[in-house]
Amino acid sequence: MMPEALNALLEQLGSHLADVLMEKFSSYLDEREECHFPEKVNVTQAAELTGYSKNSLYQMHSKGQIPGALKVGGKLMFDTKTLRNWVNNGARR
Repeated sequence: MMPEALNALLEQLGSHLADVLMEKFSSYLDEREECHFPEKVNVTQAAELTGYSKNSLYQMHSKGQIPGALKVGGKLMFDTKTLRNWVNNGARR
């Protein structure tokens, strides 16, 4: 094989391997998060899950910027799956 062809083959292999590893790692993280977080979480847990501060979450909720948020008995609750999808799809910071 010529060096250029070998380099191209190694690049393709590396790219494929990176894709496979990312898929497996994402599945692993999803499983871990589902173990640690119930279906609905309070604002403290939502802050941990999203990386936002509790104050930021309250402000974004009041502006209608967070999907899956609802008031339950006066407390702000969030749907875990909706929050995770929102963050994974580029939630604005």
